[in-house]
Amino acid sequence: MPIRPANLATMSATIAGALAGMSAGRDRTRPITVTFESGHRQVVEGGGCRVLDSDQGGVVAIDTESPTKFALYAGNSCQGARAVASGSGSVTFGDPLLAGAIVLG
Repeated sequence: MPIRPANLATMSATIAGALAGMSAGRDRTRPITVTFESGHRQVVEGGGCRVLDSDQGGVVAIDTESPTKFALYAGNSCQGARAVASGSGSVTFGDPLLAGAIVLG
């Protein structure tokens, strides 16, 4: 069955709406930078659980451009691991936190 011009307009509007929704979702959890005691910096994007470069020592700071919620976990998974810190926005830790995973959003 051939695609008619009216169907193309509907498909274009649907695709545009989906893309707009995707970009709106990205805006809610902006990238953050995790700084480790070695000086290494890891940029983490998107929501959900992300594994950290834990071979760089403990986490000493989290930098964000806007208040983004986060939780650091002791293991390299966010399920079943102990939360070692949580908050929103930029923070500097007095003592390095041994964390293997982070949740944003």
